Amino acid sequence: MALSTDMVWDLLTSPSAWLQFDDQLQKFSPAKMAGNRLQVGDTVKVVPKALIRGFVHAVTAPPATIVTARENQEIAWRQDQPGGHTQQRWIIHSADDGGTNLTRHTEVVGPLAAPLGVALADPLAGDLGAVGARMFKMAGKADLSQPLNIIAGGSGYLGSRLATRMLAAGKRVMVLSRNPKSGAAFPQTRWGHDDLVPLHEQLMDDAGFNIINLVGRRIGAKFTAQEVDALAASRIPPTETLRRAVRTAEHQGGKLHRWVQGSAVPMWDPKSTTEFTEETSPTAAKDGPDGMGQLIADWEAAAPEGAIIVRSGVALGPQTEIVMGLAAMAMSKTRPNIDGFLPWIHEDDWVGIIEHLLTMKRPPNVVVAVAPQQTRLSEVITALAPGLGTRSVPVPATVLSIGMNIIRMEPGMLMGSTQARSEVLEDTGYQFKYPTIAEAADAVTL
Repeated sequence: MALSTDMVWDLLTSPSAWLQFDDQLQKFSPAKMAGNRLQVGDTVKVVPKALIRGFVHAVTAPPATIVTARENQEIAWRQDQPGGHTQQRWIIHSADDGGTNLTRHTEVVGPLAAPLGVALADPLAGDLGAVGARMFKMAGKADLSQPLNIIAGGSGYLGSRLATRMLAAGKRVMVLSRNPKSGAAFPQTRWGHDDLVPLHEQLMDDAGFNIINLVGRRIGAKFTAQEVDALAASRIPPTETLRRAVRTAEHQGGKLHRWVQGSAVPMWDPKSTTEFTEETSPTAAKDGPDGMGQLIADWEAAAPEGAIIVRSGVALGPQTEIVMGLAAMAMSKTRPNIDGFLPWIHEDDWVGIIEHLLTMKRPPNVVVAVAPQQTRLSEVITALAPGLGTRSVPVPATVLSIGMNIIRMEPGMLMGSTQARSEVLEDTGYQFKYPTIAEAADAVTL
Protein backbone atom coordinates (compact mmCIF):
# COMPACT_ATOMS: atom_id res chain seq x y z
CA MET A 1 0.00 0.00 0.00
CA ALA A 2 1.05 3.57 -0.63
CA LEU A 3 0.62 4.35 3.07
CA SER A 4 3.27 4.55 5.77
CA THR A 5 3.33 1.89 8.47
CA ASP A 6 2.15 4.35 11.12
CA MET A 7 -0.87 5.31 8.98
CA VAL A 8 -1.81 1.64 8.59
CA TRP A 9 -1.27 1.07 12.30
CA ASP A 10 -3.60 3.96 13.14
CA LEU A 11 -6.36 2.33 11.08
CA LEU A 12 -5.84 -1.16 12.52
CA THR A 13 -5.93 0.07 16.12
CA SER A 14 -9.05 2.19 15.63
CA PRO A 15 -12.17 0.03 16.22
CA SER A 16 -14.38 2.46 14.30
CA ALA A 17 -12.23 2.06 11.16
CA TRP A 18 -12.64 -1.70 10.77
CA LEU A 19 -16.09 -1.70 9.21
CA GLN A 20 -14.91 0.95 6.75
CA PHE A 21 -11.92 -0.97 5.41
CA ASP A 22 -13.21 -4.57 5.81
CA ASP A 23 -16.61 -5.00 4.19
CA GLN A 24 -16.71 -8.69 5.13
CA LEU A 25 -17.51 -7.79 8.73
CA GLN A 26 -20.94 -6.73 9.91
CA LYS A 27 -19.74 -5.90 13.41
CA PHE A 28 -16.44 -4.93 15.02
CA SER A 29 -17.23 -3.08 18.21
CA PRO A 30 -15.39 -2.70 21.52
CA ALA A 31 -16.61 -4.80 24.42
CA LYS A 32 -13.92 -3.61 26.84
CA MET A 33 -11.10 -1.18 26.09
CA ALA A 34 -8.47 0.37 28.35
CA GLY A 35 -7.95 3.38 26.08
CA ASN A 36 -8.99 4.83 22.74
CA ARG A 37 -6.72 2.49 20.74
CA LEU A 38 -6.75 -1.30 20.64
CA GLN A 39 -4.14 -2.90 22.90
CA VAL A 40 -3.42 -6.31 24.40
CA GLY A 41 -6.24 -7.44 26.68
CA ASP A 42 -8.97 -5.38 25.02
CA THR A 43 -12.02 -7.31 23.84
CA VAL A 44 -14.11 -6.69 20.74
CA LYS A 45 -17.25 -8.21 19.30
CA VAL A 46 -16.35 -9.61 15.86
CA VAL A 47 -19.19 -10.79 13.60
CA PRO A 48 -18.63 -11.84 9.95
CA LYS A 49 -20.97 -10.53 7.30
CA ALA A 50 -23.27 -13.43 6.45
CA LEU A 51 -26.94 -14.05 6.98
CA ILE A 52 -27.22 -17.36 8.84
CA ARG A 53 -23.67 -17.95 10.01
CA GLY A 54 -23.31 -14.27 10.94
CA PHE A 55 -26.45 -14.41 13.09
CA VAL A 56 -25.42 -17.68 14.77
CA HIS A 57 -21.91 -16.35 15.31
CA ALA A 58 -23.25 -13.13 16.83
CA VAL A 59 -25.44 -15.03 19.28
CA THR A 60 -23.05 -17.80 20.32
CA ALA A 61 -19.48 -16.53 19.99
CA PRO A 62 -17.77 -14.69 22.86
CA PRO A 63 -15.93 -11.41 22.23
CA ALA A 64 -12.50 -11.66 20.66
CA THR A 65 -9.46 -10.67 22.69
CA ILE A 66 -6.55 -8.62 21.36
CA VAL A 67 -3.61 -10.97 22.00
CA THR A 68 -0.88 -9.10 20.13
CA ALA A 69 -0.36 -5.37 19.60
CA ARG A 70 3.18 -4.47 18.54
CA GLU A 71 3.22 -0.89 17.30
CA ASN A 72 3.65 -0.57 13.53
CA GLN A 73 4.31 -4.32 13.31
CA GLU A 74 1.41 -6.62 14.20
CA ILE A 75 -2.03 -6.78 15.74
CA ALA A 76 -3.96 -10.01 16.36
CA TRP A 77 -7.32 -10.96 17.82
CA ARG A 78 -8.37 -14.38 19.07
CA GLN A 79 -11.87 -15.72 19.61
CA ASP A 80 -12.41 -18.91 21.60
CA GLN A 81 -14.66 -21.75 20.43
CA PRO A 82 -15.36 -25.10 22.10
CA GLY A 83 -12.04 -26.92 22.20
CA GLY A 84 -10.26 -24.37 20.04
CA HIS A 85 -10.20 -20.85 18.66
CA THR A 86 -10.21 -18.58 15.63
CA GLN A 87 -7.30 -16.17 15.38
CA GLN A 88 -6.54 -13.46 12.87
CA ARG A 89 -3.16 -11.72 12.62
CA TRP A 90 -2.46 -8.54 10.66
CA ILE A 91 1.26 -8.08 10.00
CA ILE A 92 2.80 -4.81 8.82
CA HIS A 93 6.11 -4.58 6.96
CA SER A 94 7.74 -1.40 5.73
CA ALA A 95 8.19 -1.50 1.94
CA ASP A 96 11.31 -0.32 0.14
CA ASP A 97 9.37 2.51 -1.52
CA GLY A 98 8.22 3.93 1.82
CA GLY A 99 4.83 2.25 1.70
CA THR A 100 3.55 -0.78 3.58
CA ASN A 101 3.18 -4.47 2.86
CA LEU A 102 0.19 -5.83 4.78
CA THR A 103 -0.41 -9.55 5.28
CA ARG A 104 -3.25 -11.30 7.05
CA HIS A 105 -3.27 -14.80 8.54
CA THR A 106 -6.50 -16.47 9.66
CA GLU A 107 -6.42 -19.81 11.48
CA VAL A 108 -9.16 -21.97 12.95
CA VAL A 109 -8.03 -24.55 15.54
CA GLY A 110 -9.94 -27.33 17.31
CA PRO A 111 -12.65 -29.92 16.62
CA LEU A 112 -14.80 -27.33 14.84
CA ALA A 113 -11.95 -26.27 12.56
CA ALA A 114 -13.31 -27.89 9.40
CA PRO A 115 -16.88 -26.51 9.47
CA LEU A 116 -15.80 -23.15 10.85
CA GLY A 117 -13.00 -22.91 8.32
CA VAL A 118 -15.50 -23.33 5.48
CA ALA A 119 -18.05 -20.99 7.07
CA LEU A 120 -15.56 -18.22 7.81
CA ALA A 121 -13.39 -18.55 4.71
CA ASP A 122 -15.11 -15.79 2.75
CA PRO A 123 -15.77 -13.24 5.50
CA LEU A 124 -12.40 -13.61 7.21
CA ALA A 125 -10.15 -14.39 4.24
CA GLY A 126 -11.61 -12.28 1.43
CA ASP A 127 -9.72 -10.03 -0.96
CA LEU A 128 -6.97 -8.29 1.00
CA GLY A 129 -6.52 -5.94 -1.94
CA ALA A 130 -9.99 -4.53 -1.29
CA VAL A 131 -8.95 -3.85 2.30
CA GLY A 132 -5.88 -2.03 1.04
CA ALA A 133 -7.92 0.00 -1.45
CA ARG A 134 -10.33 1.14 1.24
CA MET A 135 -7.49 1.93 3.65
CA PHE A 136 -5.81 4.11 1.04
CA LYS A 137 -9.08 5.91 0.33
CA MET A 138 -9.43 6.61 4.07
CA ALA A 139 -5.90 7.87 4.67
CA GLY A 140 -4.11 8.52 1.36
CA LYS A 141 -4.24 10.74 -1.69
CA ALA A 142 -3.70 9.57 -5.26
CA ASP A 143 -1.09 11.20 -7.51
CA LEU A 144 -3.05 13.16 -10.12
CA SER A 145 0.01 13.42 -12.35
CA GLN A 146 -0.15 9.68 -13.07
CA PRO A 147 -2.38 8.26 -15.84
CA LEU A 148 -5.91 7.13 -15.10
CA ASN A 149 -6.13 3.33 -15.42
CA ILE A 150 -9.30 2.27 -17.24
CA ILE A 151 -10.08 -1.40 -16.62
CA ALA A 152 -12.71 -2.72 -19.02
CA GLY A 153 -14.32 -5.82 -17.59
CA GLY A 154 -12.80 -5.01 -14.23
CA SER A 155 -15.67 -6.40 -12.18
CA GLY A 156 -14.58 -9.98 -12.93
CA TYR A 157 -12.31 -11.92 -10.60
CA LEU A 158 -8.92 -10.88 -11.96
CA GLY A 159 -10.09 -7.42 -12.96
CA SER A 160 -11.31 -6.64 -9.47
CA ARG A 161 -8.04 -7.96 -8.01
CA LEU A 162 -6.10 -5.67 -10.32
CA ALA A 163 -8.32 -2.68 -9.52
CA THR A 164 -8.07 -3.00 -5.75
CA ARG A 165 -4.33 -3.57 -5.72
CA MET A 166 -3.70 -0.60 -8.00
CA LEU A 167 -5.87 1.60 -5.79
CA ALA A 168 -4.04 0.40 -2.68
CA ALA A 169 -0.78 1.34 -4.40
CA GLY A 170 -2.04 4.90 -4.82
CA LYS A 171 -2.94 4.66 -8.50
CA ARG A 172 -6.12 6.01 -10.03
CA VAL A 173 -8.57 3.48 -11.43
CA MET A 174 -11.93 3.48 -13.19
CA VAL A 175 -13.66 0.16 -13.86
CA LEU A 176 -15.96 -0.13 -16.87
CA SER A 177 -18.70 -2.66 -16.21
CA ARG A 178 -22.05 -3.57 -17.72
CA ASN A 179 -23.27 -4.51 -14.25
CA PRO A 180 -21.58 -2.34 -11.60
CA LYS A 181 -21.37 -3.97 -8.18
CA SER A 182 -22.89 -2.28 -5.17
CA GLY A 183 -20.36 -1.63 -2.43
CA ALA A 184 -17.30 -2.37 -4.59
CA ALA A 185 -13.94 -1.09 -3.36
CA PHE A 186 -13.24 0.57 -6.72
CA PRO A 187 -14.95 3.36 -8.71
CA GLN A 188 -17.14 2.09 -11.55
CA THR A 189 -19.04 3.38 -14.52
CA ARG A 190 -21.60 1.54 -16.62
CA TRP A 191 -20.96 0.99 -20.31
CA GLY A 192 -22.41 -0.88 -23.25
CA HIS A 193 -21.79 -1.30 -26.96
CA ASP A 194 -23.72 1.84 -27.88
CA ASP A 195 -22.41 4.11 -25.12
CA LEU A 196 -19.73 5.71 -27.31
CA VAL A 197 -20.19 9.33 -26.24
CA PRO A 198 -20.20 8.79 -22.46
CA LEU A 199 -17.45 6.21 -22.82
CA HIS A 200 -14.99 8.48 -24.60
CA GLU A 201 -15.71 11.21 -22.08
CA GLN A 202 -14.64 8.81 -19.30
CA LEU A 203 -11.22 8.60 -20.96
CA MET A 204 -10.52 12.32 -20.89
CA ASP A 205 -7.97 13.01 -18.17
CA ASP A 206 -5.27 15.66 -17.83
CA ALA A 207 -2.62 12.99 -17.20
CA GLY A 208 -3.79 10.68 -19.99
CA PHE A 209 -5.00 7.12 -19.56
CA ASN A 210 -4.12 3.44 -19.80
CA ILE A 211 -6.53 0.79 -21.07
CA ILE A 212 -6.50 -2.66 -19.50
CA ASN A 213 -8.99 -4.64 -21.56
CA LEU A 214 -10.32 -7.71 -19.75
CA VAL A 215 -13.83 -7.85 -21.20
CA GLY A 216 -15.51 -11.19 -21.76
CA ARG A 217 -17.49 -13.90 -20.06
CA ARG A 218 -15.55 -16.51 -18.11
CA ILE A 219 -14.01 -19.35 -20.12
CA GLY A 220 -14.85 -22.76 -18.70
CA ALA A 221 -18.29 -23.79 -19.90
CA LYS A 222 -18.63 -26.58 -22.47
CA PHE A 223 -17.21 -25.42 -25.82
CA THR A 224 -20.33 -25.79 -27.92
CA ALA A 225 -20.72 -23.68 -31.05
CA GLN A 226 -23.19 -21.49 -29.17
CA GLU A 227 -20.78 -21.04 -26.25
CA VAL A 228 -17.90 -20.08 -28.55
CA ASP A 229 -20.16 -17.53 -30.26
CA ALA A 230 -21.17 -16.12 -26.87
CA LEU A 231 -17.54 -15.92 -25.75
CA ALA A 232 -16.63 -14.08 -28.95
CA ALA A 233 -19.61 -11.71 -28.67
CA SER A 234 -18.61 -10.77 -25.13
CA ARG A 235 -15.06 -9.92 -26.24
CA ILE A 236 -14.77 -8.70 -29.80
CA PRO A 237 -17.60 -6.14 -30.19
CA PRO A 238 -16.85 -4.52 -26.79
CA THR A 239 -13.16 -4.28 -27.75
CA GLU A 240 -14.11 -2.62 -31.04
CA THR A 241 -16.34 -0.18 -29.13
CA LEU A 242 -13.47 0.62 -26.81
CA ARG A 243 -11.16 1.24 -29.77
CA ARG A 244 -13.63 3.70 -31.28
CA ALA A 245 -13.96 5.50 -27.96
CA VAL A 246 -10.17 5.79 -27.65
CA ARG A 247 -9.92 7.24 -31.17
CA THR A 248 -12.62 9.78 -30.36
CA ALA A 249 -10.89 10.73 -27.12
CA GLU A 250 -7.54 11.13 -28.90
CA HIS A 251 -9.13 13.37 -31.54
CA GLN A 252 -10.33 15.58 -28.69
CA GLY A 253 -6.92 15.81 -27.02
CA GLY A 254 -6.92 12.69 -24.85
CA LYS A 255 -3.70 10.70 -24.59
CA LEU A 256 -3.50 6.90 -24.51
CA HIS A 257 -0.29 5.75 -22.82
CA ARG A 258 -0.71 1.95 -22.92
CA TRP A 259 -3.30 -0.59 -24.04
CA VAL A 260 -2.93 -3.96 -22.32
CA GLN A 261 -5.06 -6.60 -24.01
CA GLY A 262 -6.17 -9.61 -22.00
CA SER A 263 -5.87 -12.98 -23.73
CA ALA A 264 -5.35 -16.59 -22.71
CA VAL A 265 -3.09 -19.59 -23.11
CA PRO A 266 -5.14 -22.12 -25.12
CA MET A 267 -5.57 -25.67 -23.86
CA TRP A 268 -4.44 -28.19 -26.44
CA ASP A 269 -4.72 -31.93 -26.86
CA PRO A 270 -2.76 -33.82 -24.15
CA LYS A 271 -0.70 -35.44 -26.91
CA SER A 272 0.46 -32.07 -28.23
CA THR A 273 4.23 -31.56 -28.09
CA THR A 274 4.22 -27.93 -29.23
CA GLU A 275 5.62 -25.55 -26.63
CA PHE A 276 3.62 -22.36 -26.21
CA THR A 277 5.68 -19.14 -26.00
CA GLU A 278 5.30 -15.54 -27.14
CA GLU A 279 6.21 -16.66 -30.67
CA THR A 280 3.53 -19.36 -30.85
CA SER A 281 0.21 -18.83 -32.59
CA PRO A 282 -2.84 -19.72 -30.45
CA THR A 283 -3.98 -21.93 -33.34
CA ALA A 284 -0.66 -23.79 -33.65
CA ALA A 285 -2.30 -26.96 -32.29
CA LYS A 286 -5.85 -27.62 -33.44
CA ASP A 287 -6.84 -30.52 -31.22
CA GLY A 288 -7.91 -28.64 -28.08
CA PRO A 289 -11.47 -27.57 -27.23
CA ASP A 290 -13.18 -26.83 -30.54
CA GLY A 291 -12.79 -23.20 -31.46
CA MET A 292 -10.66 -22.11 -28.48
CA GLY A 293 -7.50 -21.34 -30.44
CA GLN A 294 -9.39 -19.38 -33.08
CA LEU A 295 -11.37 -17.52 -30.42
CA ILE A 296 -8.13 -16.39 -28.79
CA ALA A 297 -6.64 -15.37 -32.16
CA ASP A 298 -9.72 -13.29 -33.04
CA TRP A 299 -9.79 -11.79 -29.54
CA GLU A 300 -6.19 -10.60 -29.89
CA ALA A 301 -6.78 -9.31 -33.42
CA ALA A 302 -9.53 -7.01 -32.14
CA ALA A 303 -6.98 -5.02 -30.13
CA PRO A 304 -5.43 -1.92 -31.71
CA GLU A 305 -1.95 -1.90 -33.21
CA GLY A 306 0.64 -1.43 -30.49
CA ALA A 307 -1.40 -3.15 -27.78
CA ILE A 308 0.47 -5.38 -25.33
CA ILE A 309 -1.06 -8.86 -25.57
CA VAL A 310 -1.05 -10.76 -22.26
CA ARG A 311 -1.78 -14.47 -22.71
CA SER A 312 -2.61 -15.65 -19.22
CA GLY A 313 -2.50 -19.14 -17.80
CA VAL A 314 -5.01 -20.45 -15.28
CA ALA A 315 -5.04 -18.01 -12.36
CA LEU A 316 -4.68 -19.54 -8.90
CA GLY A 317 -6.16 -17.66 -5.96
CA PRO A 318 -7.91 -18.51 -2.69
CA GLN A 319 -11.33 -17.88 -4.22
CA THR A 320 -10.87 -19.14 -7.79
CA GLU A 321 -13.08 -21.98 -8.97
CA ILE A 322 -10.11 -23.95 -10.29
CA VAL A 323 -8.43 -23.99 -6.87
CA MET A 324 -11.62 -25.01 -5.08
CA GLY A 325 -12.33 -27.72 -7.65
CA LEU A 326 -8.81 -29.17 -7.67
CA ALA A 327 -8.59 -28.98 -3.88
CA ALA A 328 -11.81 -31.02 -3.66
CA MET A 329 -10.32 -33.53 -6.09
CA ALA A 330 -7.19 -33.69 -3.95
CA MET A 331 -9.23 -34.37 -0.81
CA SER A 332 -11.16 -37.15 -2.60
CA LYS A 333 -7.82 -38.74 -3.62
CA THR A 334 -8.98 -39.12 -7.22
CA ARG A 335 -6.95 -38.09 -10.25
CA PRO A 336 -7.66 -38.02 -14.00
CA ASN A 337 -5.64 -40.71 -15.75
CA ILE A 338 -4.59 -38.06 -18.27
CA ASP A 339 -1.85 -35.92 -16.79
CA GLY A 340 -1.21 -32.96 -19.05
CA PHE A 341 0.59 -29.71 -18.38
CA LEU A 342 -1.53 -27.05 -16.67
CA PRO A 343 -0.25 -23.53 -17.43
CA TRP A 344 -0.83 -21.55 -14.23
CA ILE A 345 0.01 -18.29 -12.50
CA HIS A 346 -0.70 -16.99 -9.01
CA GLU A 347 -3.14 -14.07 -9.06
CA ASP A 348 -0.63 -11.76 -7.32
CA ASP A 349 1.95 -12.42 -10.04
CA TRP A 350 -0.66 -11.80 -12.72
CA VAL A 351 -1.42 -8.41 -11.16
CA GLY A 352 2.30 -7.74 -10.77
CA ILE A 353 2.97 -8.45 -14.45
CA ILE A 354 0.20 -6.09 -15.59
CA GLU A 355 1.51 -3.31 -13.35
CA HIS A 356 5.07 -4.00 -14.56
CA LEU A 357 4.02 -3.71 -18.21
CA LEU A 358 2.28 -0.39 -17.56
CA THR A 359 5.44 1.20 -16.18
CA MET A 360 8.16 -0.28 -18.43
CA LYS A 361 9.85 2.03 -20.92
CA ARG A 362 9.85 -0.55 -23.72
CA PRO A 363 7.38 -3.34 -22.98
CA PRO A 364 7.23 -6.45 -25.19
CA ASN A 365 4.41 -6.81 -27.69
CA VAL A 366 3.29 -10.20 -26.35
CA VAL A 367 3.69 -11.77 -22.92
CA VAL A 368 2.83 -15.30 -21.83
CA ALA A 369 1.80 -14.79 -18.22
CA VAL A 370 2.57 -18.16 -16.64
CA ALA A 371 4.78 -19.20 -13.76
CA PRO A 372 8.30 -20.31 -14.71
CA GLN A 373 7.75 -23.83 -13.33
CA GLN A 374 6.03 -26.02 -15.92
CA THR A 375 3.68 -28.24 -13.94
CA ARG A 376 1.51 -31.25 -14.64
CA LEU A 377 -2.06 -31.45 -13.37
CA SER A 378 -1.21 -34.16 -10.83
CA GLU A 379 1.51 -31.95 -9.35
CA VAL A 380 -0.93 -29.07 -8.92
CA ILE A 381 -3.48 -31.33 -7.22
CA THR A 382 -0.86 -32.83 -4.88
CA ALA A 383 0.48 -29.37 -3.99
CA LEU A 384 -2.99 -28.22 -2.93
CA ALA A 385 -3.18 -31.04 -0.36
CA PRO A 386 0.42 -32.11 0.32
CA GLY A 387 -0.41 -33.94 3.54
CA LEU A 388 -2.44 -36.56 1.65
CA GLY A 389 0.53 -37.86 -0.30
CA THR A 390 0.61 -38.89 -3.95
CA ARG A 391 -1.37 -42.16 -3.81
CA SER A 392 -4.73 -41.79 -5.53
CA VAL A 393 -7.49 -43.53 -7.45
CA PRO A 394 -7.23 -42.91 -11.22
CA VAL A 395 -10.41 -41.72 -12.94
CA PRO A 396 -10.66 -42.74 -16.62
CA ALA A 397 -10.71 -39.80 -19.01
CA THR A 398 -14.02 -40.95 -20.49
CA VAL A 399 -15.68 -40.95 -17.06
CA LEU A 400 -14.31 -37.50 -16.22
CA SER A 401 -15.37 -36.19 -19.61
CA ILE A 402 -18.91 -37.50 -19.14
CA GLY A 403 -19.10 -35.96 -15.69
CA MET A 404 -17.87 -32.56 -16.85
CA ASN A 405 -20.25 -32.63 -19.81
CA ILE A 406 -23.15 -33.35 -17.45
CA ILE A 407 -22.37 -30.19 -15.47
CA ARG A 408 -21.72 -28.35 -18.77
CA MET A 409 -18.03 -27.72 -18.10
CA GLU A 410 -15.40 -28.03 -20.81
CA PRO A 411 -13.44 -31.29 -20.27
CA GLY A 412 -10.47 -29.90 -22.17
CA MET A 413 -9.82 -27.40 -19.38
CA LEU A 414 -8.61 -30.29 -17.19
CA MET A 415 -7.85 -32.96 -19.76
CA GLY A 416 -5.96 -30.78 -22.19
CA SER A 417 -2.28 -29.91 -22.00
CA THR A 418 -0.22 -26.86 -22.90
CA GLN A 419 3.46 -26.68 -22.04
CA ALA A 420 3.69 -22.90 -21.78
CA ARG A 421 6.56 -20.66 -20.79
CA SER A 422 7.55 -17.03 -21.25
CA GLU A 423 10.67 -16.16 -23.19
CA VAL A 424 10.48 -12.44 -22.39
CA LEU A 425 9.41 -11.94 -18.76
CA GLU A 426 12.82 -12.62 -17.26
CA ASP A 427 14.40 -10.07 -19.60
CA THR A 428 11.88 -7.41 -18.53
CA GLY A 429 13.15 -7.63 -14.95
CA TYR A 430 9.93 -9.00 -13.48
CA GLN A 431 10.54 -11.21 -10.44
CA PHE A 432 7.90 -13.79 -9.57
CA LYS A 433 6.52 -13.80 -6.06
CA TYR A 434 5.32 -17.41 -6.50
CA PRO A 435 7.57 -19.14 -9.06
CA THR A 436 6.79 -22.71 -7.95
CA ILE A 437 3.53 -24.58 -7.49
CA ALA A 438 4.46 -25.41 -3.88
CA GLU A 439 4.77 -21.71 -3.01
CA ALA A 440 1.60 -20.78 -4.90
CA ALA A 441 -0.44 -23.62 -3.37
CA ASP A 442 0.66 -22.67 0.13
CA ALA A 443 -0.53 -19.11 -0.51
CA VAL A 444 -3.97 -20.02 -1.89
CA THR A 445 -5.03 -22.72 0.58
CA LEU A 446 -6.73 -21.59 3.78
